[in-house]
Amino acid sequence: MFNLVVHQLKRTNPELLPTGMRTVDALRHPFVPSENKRDILDLIWRKAGPEVLLSIGQGIQEIGYDPIWHAAVRSASPAVLFDKWQQFEVFAHSRNRLRIDQTSEKRATFRRYTVDDGTPTNPENLLICGMIIALLEEIGCRGLHCEMPVEDGTAHRIREGGQFFVPDDINALMTAAWTIEWRLFSPRTENAISQSELPEIPLSQSCDATLRTSIETMVRLLMLDVARQWKVGELAREAGLSTRSLQRRLRDAEFSFSQLVRLVRIHEACRLLTDSDIPLTMIGFCAGFSDSAHFSRDFRASMGMTPTDYRVVCQKI
Repeated sequence: MFNLVVHQLKRTNPELLPTGMRTVDALRHPFVPSENKRDILDLIWRKAGPEVLLSIGQGIQEIGYDPIWHAAVRSASPAVLFDKWQQFEVFAHSRNRLRIDQTSEKRATFRRYTVDDGTPTNPENLLICGMIIALLEEIGCRGLHCEMPVEDGTAHRIREGGQFFVPDDINALMTAAWTIEWRLFSPRTENAISQSELPEIPLSQSCDATLRTSIETMVRLLMLDVARQWKVGELAREAGLSTRSLQRRLRDAEFSFSQLVRLVRIHEACRLLTDSDIPLTMIGFCAGFSDSAHFSRDFRASMGMTPTDYRVVCQKI
């Protein structure tokens, strides 16, 4: 997120960038002290105004590869995106969090809160609101508009028709809560998973070609969005099967749903550990584990060593 802020300031308000401030390496050193982020957001609020904060998220596809944003924009639906957002807040041990309530297929409400006695600031709230808007539009929400409450009990529409609209009295805007609606959802088309990208699937010799193809199809679907918290019914729907049919095919292949998901997650974690210097916390999230402890425990059980040891071994090869 810090890189997004710096990128957009370079493009729209370069005079606000402190001397020497530059983007960070999202793969090697992705974390920036919270006080540094808060200071730059406060500066934008005072010098450039709230519209700049809201629009920062619009540069999400222009900052180069970032594993977190890459995982976010692969979401197959707003509900999947919201689940990932809240999952990452847990992974990152965020003090400031976002409560999301998807009240209908095309509407969701949001409220920022803290896990301690603090209060999210206006600049932080607007940045997060703009990020959610950008991500929803990126994954395929069309005809999106967003409203924030005002102190007098009315609501101000801050996003419509691809534009941001800021009220004259910005201090009257209650930035910690907002509502987003969209007219329709048209999901992105993801690139197919190549044969070389597939993990080795340990199937018994008794599996015929049809069953092998069916299991491979399930693995390909899981790999399209490894960070997703998959449920068996969701995978069945994506595969064009009933839940019972999918479970029967897994049983015939001597697999359980959880084993298949774990196979894909461990495969993705190994790839990230081998090909990058991404911190373990980010790898655990991007590979779909519920938390860091779950990642370490499952990885060690599957690979016979910790993620850290695995990375060391790979670097020596």
